[in-house]
Amino acid sequence: MADSVEQVVYENLKGDSTFMGFYTDVYWQEVDKNVIPTEPYIVFWLVDDIGAETRLNKAHQGEARIQFDLWDSDKIRGARLRTTLREKVRNLSDIAGGYAIMTTGITEQTIQRISTTDPYHFVVDGIIKWNEE
Repeated sequence: MADSVEQVVYENLKGDSTFMGFYTDVYWQEVDKNVIPTEPYIVFWLVDDIGAETRLNKAHQGEARIQFDLWDSDKIRGARLRTTLREKVRNLSDIAGGYAIMTTGITEQTIQRISTTDPYHFVVDGIIKWNEE
């Protein structure tokens, strides 16, 4: 049984070998401090969970906003991979680990680089409706 909606999303992304063929890795919440990631890679995290309903002090459904940060040293490839990521997030629909998830909204953006030596930063935000089965 999954511990969270994020775990279901993580396992869905990592379990898709075609999707993972485009990225070096997917990290949940942050890159391990002992790892120097190779681009392109994705870091995703739960921003908030609006509308979570509780029963006996335990949330059993909600609408989570999950942010997917794509980092790449190549701007053109990064923009293309953002499209691939957007489509993957748009089509997230899974029943796994005791959760049913489905994307109900999506947005994307490119973040301005602070320095020319920084990697390009692309963002896809997904609204993921979830129910604990």
